[in-house]
Amino acid sequence: MNAKRERGYAMIAAIVGVAAFGFIAFQLIAQDRGVLAEVRGESEQAKLIAACNAGLTMAIHGLADPDPTQRWGIDGRSRTGSFNGIALTVTVEDERGKIPLNGIIEEEARQLFQMAGATGTQLDTLTDSFEDWQDVDNTARPAGAEAPYYAPFGYKPRNAGFHTIGELRMVKGMTDDIYNRVAPASTVFFGESGGFSEQTSQVLALEVLGEEGPNSLEVQQRVAQLSGSAATPTSLIKASYVARTLTVRVEARENGAYMKRSAIIELTGNAADPYWFRYLD
Repeated sequence: MNAKRERGYAMIAAIVGVAAFGFIAFQLIAQDRGVLAEVRGESEQAKLIAACNAGLTMAIHGLADPDPTQRWGIDGRSRTGSFNGIALTVTVEDERGKIPLNGIIEEEARQLFQMAGATGTQLDTLTDSFEDWQDVDNTARPAGAEAPYYAPFGYKPRNAGFHTIGELRMVKGMTDDIYNRVAPASTVFFGESGGFSEQTSQVLALEVLGEEGPNSLEVQQRVAQLSGSAATPTSLIKASYVARTLTVRVEARENGAYMKRSAIIELTGNAADPYWFRYLD
């Protein structure tokens, strides 16, 4: 068993120990204070947190496995399992398979919002406001917005690239429905390890940035892959993920309770410092 794998198992074992210790401590506090029901709720939350952390650890270990046949995929399909009796769903997404908000041109931004459901005036407003949010001037486009529009809301456009996906919520014309379609297919962590990856793309991203466009055979194939009815390309199975930015999403469920965590990581290929967290919620 190699050193990386041993470290991964050690981290998981440590999490198990923390969860068990926390559970015992909560029970003792409850007996002393007579608030067993409340503390049981806190104990269940601690167990879910530990399970989510374990899921992140297992994903990082699986992504860094030197054996291509054992290495976890990054094609966006979910894995299921359990930790300490808690059901886990773990999904790994390739940030290179998403739309780089700070790297698309105006026509691509317009298509993004159109494919997400915007039409007419709303589409014009979103496209112009998206561009105004990033450009360095203070002159609003015909349907866009600059600082005077946002002043009553207590903020102003960044006049630079987006720092987070959540900033999209602040752009003039954005609605919850449009945001909920755009956000999962967008990124500000595209990285520098290559261009857009159609093989690991989100469907909306492929519709916007793919060579064949919406309703194409490649889009249909990608939908089939994500549903599990088509195989993962063999080139991905053999690929190394070093210097590739990846999102890991973990969902934990037990007896109706639910918790999720996500992290954006980058594998370094350095045994002494094998991965970096770019984001952790």
